[in-house]
Amino acid sequence: MSRLSLLWLLAVAVLLGSCGNDFSPVIPQFTAAESLLEGGGAIPKQSYVWMNGIYHVRAGTEQFGDTVVLRWGGANPSIFCGKNSAFFILEARSLGDTIVFEGYWRYAYQNETGRARLFIAPDEGGRQLSAGLQPTGTVTIRGKSGGTEGELQREIVMERIRPIRALIRNFWILGHRGGGRNSDLHPVSENSREMIQFAERLGCSGVEIDVRLTSDGVPILYHDENLNTRLVRGDYMVGPISNYAFWQLRRFTTLANGEQIPTLAEALETAVTKTSLNFVWLDIKTPDVVPAILPMLDTVRTRATQLGRKIEIVMGLPTEEIYQAYRNLPEATRPPALCELSTQQADAINAAIWAPRWTLGTQDAAVTAMHSNNRRAFVWTLDNPTYILQFLREGSFDGILTNYPTMVAYMYYVKE
Repeated sequence: MSRLSLLWLLAVAVLLGSCGNDFSPVIPQFTAAESLLEGGGAIPKQSYVWMNGIYHVRAGTEQFGDTVVLRWGGANPSIFCGKNSAFFILEARSLGDTIVFEGYWRYAYQNETGRARLFIAPDEGGRQLSAGLQPTGTVTIRGKSGGTEGELQREIVMERIRPIRALIRNFWILGHRGGGRNSDLHPVSENSREMIQFAERLGCSGVEIDVRLTSDGVPILYHDENLNTRLVRGDYMVGPISNYAFWQLRRFTTLANGEQIPTLAEALETAVTKTSLNFVWLDIKTPDVVPAILPMLDTVRTRATQLGRKIEIVMGLPTEEIYQAYRNLPEATRPPALCELSTQQADAINAAIWAPRWTLGTQDAAVTAMHSNNRRAFVWTLDNPTYILQFLREGSFDGILTNYPTMVAYMYYVKE
């Protein structure tokens, strides 16, 4: 190889290595010196229900609207807003008789974000909540928001006006790609174990995850057919996932935010043991995945039963080829299915769920027919606020798959 050719190849390598992905999230944080949470105590779990609720916003309406929803997801609270599709990701501690929240706010459809610190004062519910007691008066949250650094300047005041609407078992808020995409600038990568754990903080009751096979037959989570800088770090690995053994993926590349590409077994173990999610939709990407994951699903269901965890895991069938691979299984070995094709095909395999794309509309007659056949109906992938509201108000679907579960959660919980 000539010296000129070698220099050209090196230049290309440097250029490729500098591209990376454009989805580096900015996560505003308080430094250790700034934070008030250090040394605080855990908040009694029984107090979560008395903080969960619909809040009237008395100050901060220009940024977050006049109504918000506070909901604990696992051990951490989140706030979902109607205006600007905003949401807060928070941590909370009890400092004496005061509840302190710290974290960040973000607009779901934009990149704007900033820090926030909120309080429930002793005489506004903090004293009782810190002790695990039901407040006798109105719970009021006060504090300030700001930018990614510097002083917090915008005042926030929120008053709890009613309890949160229960997320009943016959409606599911489902996070796409484990809870959110890389392009939505969350602190963890799509289709990672970390995202599955984060999903509850975004308002999810279930998640959809993407399943492919490596060259040595290991089911993993990965959306695209090929390795690419949208999803992984490491430009030296290119081409289809199916060209690589699992050990190669684990050793030589990571997801966009540095996490390992998980096996399906690792992902499901995370969902069962580290979350309260009650539903997992396996989006099967190739027909060979269908028979390969059957033993694993049996193992996971047994483990969930042993732990007393109620979690439903269904095999999504998005194409004719994958549908046929499912039909080729002995009927006794077929796991519950979610059929994305016609209602007739859902009926033919006795699918647990029929799931059409949202652009087909609310399809009331078809959904009613599914219900009459003891099937549920989910819709995918619904992201537009106007249509989310329409489907919740006018439709009768049992679940919504979305890239913006915070917005679906807000609209669902505030609906009377």
